[in-house]
Amino acid sequence: MSKALTRFFALTFALSWSGWILAVFSDTLRPFAMIAGTFGPAAAALILLRRRQIARRALIARLFDWRLSAVTYAYALGLPVFGIVCALIAARLVTGSGAVLPAQMPVYVPFLVFAYVLFLSVLGEELGWRGYALPDLLGRHGPVAASLILGTVWAIWHAPLFFMPGGFHAGIPPLLFFIQVVASSVIYTHLHILAAGSLVPAHLFHAVFNAAVGFFPILPAARGGDATALWIAVAFLTAVAVVIARGLARMPKLKGP
Repeated sequence: MSKALTRFFALTFALSWSGWILAVFSDTLRPFAMIAGTFGPAAAALILLRRRQIARRALIARLFDWRLSAVTYAYALGLPVFGIVCALIAARLVTGSGAVLPAQMPVYVPFLVFAYVLFLSVLGEELGWRGYALPDLLGRHGPVAASLILGTVWAIWHAPLFFMPGGFHAGIPPLLFFIQVVASSVIYTHLHILAAGSLVPAHLFHAVFNAAVGFFPILPAARGGDATALWIAVAFLTAVAVVIARGLARMPKLKGP
């Protein structure tokens, strides 16, 4: 691992965990500290590039590269919802109970929640994870190894959230969450390569995934503590990741930054 990447991970954890630990112990500051912690990866990337203006501008420019194929957009926007719906239908068949569709709500609510998640959560992560860290890892390892390394770090980064009062992470088995994040990392790498480094599909996939988890009754808290649907969803995600990884494994190392 390069010194630059080591510094990035260390700074990211320092910024994010400081905010989240404060959020765990302070009800008053919790909303602000949560958002501040989430922006740790993006802040770390921009801080480390503060003296490299060309690289910094290039990183930010990748946020606005919308010149992608319709297939890439469909992949980024559709896979999270498709996987969750399939898991809910399968769970219904297995258990004989449990809702499949979200609760009724005004039509504008999903769009508002998607925008909130995209700009106040996902934007703080992907500029760092897939914008700064992934190209470095791809330049030193194959796509699969890069995905697994970044996915493992990304999963550990979430650890303080499992102690957050009222947070949904506390209701998710940690091992299941770890598998989900690492499997997702393979998919993010695939999107990154398909989009030639554009950060748009990673942001869209992440925002749709997080919003859909909130809307659809997939979490144990929404199903009376039953985690069957969540296990099926993670199994589906892992299967997709394995198929993608087999294709990525045949690719050479990509040129790093």
